[in-house]
Amino acid sequence: MVRVGLVAYVEQQIEQDIALGRLPRNGRLASERVMAGWYGVCRGTVREALRRLAARGLVVQHPGRQARAVALDESLTLENLGLALHAARSEEGRRLLEGFFSLKRQVLVELLADCCANASESEIGRLESVCYALWDAARWHPGERCAQLEFELLRLAAQVAARPGHLLLIQSLQRAFRGIEARLLPFMGGEVLGQWARFAMHALNERDMQALQHQLPVLLKACDARLLDQVAPRPQAQVTPEVPHLQEDPLAALASNTAQDDGPAVLPCVETRAVGDLVSDPSACPPVQPSLVEPHGDAPRFRAVPGPEPTEPQAERVGGDVPDGSSAEGVPPEPCIRS
Repeated sequence: MVRVGLVAYVEQQIEQDIALGRLPRNGRLASERVMAGWYGVCRGTVREALRRLAARGLVVQHPGRQARAVALDESLTLENLGLALHAARSEEGRRLLEGFFSLKRQVLVELLADCCANASESEIGRLESVCYALWDAARWHPGERCAQLEFELLRLAAQVAARPGHLLLIQSLQRAFRGIEARLLPFMGGEVLGQWARFAMHALNERDMQALQHQLPVLLKACDARLLDQVAPRPQAQVTPEVPHLQEDPLAALASNTAQDDGPAVLPCVETRAVGDLVSDPSACPPVQPSLVEPHGDAPRFRAVPGPEPTEPQAERVGGDVPDGSSAEGVPPEPCIRS
């Protein structure tokens, strides 16, 4: 038992050296004798660890020659997913994780739908029990317990559906998960995971194959997307704030703000003299004539209408008394004051 643990330890250390690029450019590993001194084990332990790495496709061994690490793009498999994610860029790592989650979803949906159609009542009951345990673990025991129950559900579904090929695939999926579980376990569980587990339990109980094939994948994908965003979030592009364009001329700024699509901009009828005083521009301001309108209620109302410049008698009549006895002093001044 102790030697098995030592072999796994040496295998993990060599795998990390490959992932972190600690090997020479040609990928040659050190000799068994040198590595045995590095890790404090015997040469037989190193030899067994190299044999296991060769079986996984990470190392190539030739009789009488030192072992060589296989390039990552040539050795990438489900079982080596953790190794690939360790060295990949964030975008590439997210893409590989999406592929892992997608494959696991497809296997689970296919197996549960097959069980729903062909399994006996007792077998359906066993599947429901695992779904219920997973739903309960999502609330009270997130992390490792949820991961164990997910793969237990996969294996049981493969056994019930009599799919030995799927059992091999599930073993590879679980091996891949073990390589990345340190990243995933802290975020496994919660309401989203419990939701699809409970849904699968009810769909199995009602033998609703349509729900398993069409609605369950949506719930599974939402759960995986949440987990993926926690483990490998997408890099956010930096947004450069827009700087407003400043206009030096305040009149031009006012004209641009008040311009209409179907007509020219109207500027205030003012002119600037050398001393900076604002005075009215007689040529730009049309004269207005105040006229009396029929009163509404107790107080008269006035409106300004265009017309010829008022004569003196008209001005006196506007400033005088109104026929109903009220004063016209409330007439607003003309907008253009002549100097």
